[in-house]
Amino acid sequence: MATIDEDILLARAQLAIDAMAISRAMLDRDFDEARFRAHLVLCEASTMALPAVGGAAQAVLNVLGPLGSVPAPGIGRALLELSGAIDAVERT
Repeated sequence: MATIDEDILLARAQLAIDAMAISRAMLDRDFDEARFRAHLVLCEASTMALPAVGGAAQAVLNVLGPLGSVPAPGIGRALLELSGAIDAVERT
């Protein structure tokens, strides 16, 4: 059975993997994949009761916009804020 510290580390690692996938999709200009990954992070954050991460993931989704569209300016800042929120998980 995992300890609380291990659970936090595992959760943070999964969130970080998904956030990296968002960035990778952005670099590939696969914006719909980025939306899908951001939605995964939002759902994971909700399940794990991590409102700061969920809010940052929602901000990424807001900048990405609807399916088939090009992201609005500010996606880099939104991704940095998501990364910061994930980094702060172990300290909360």
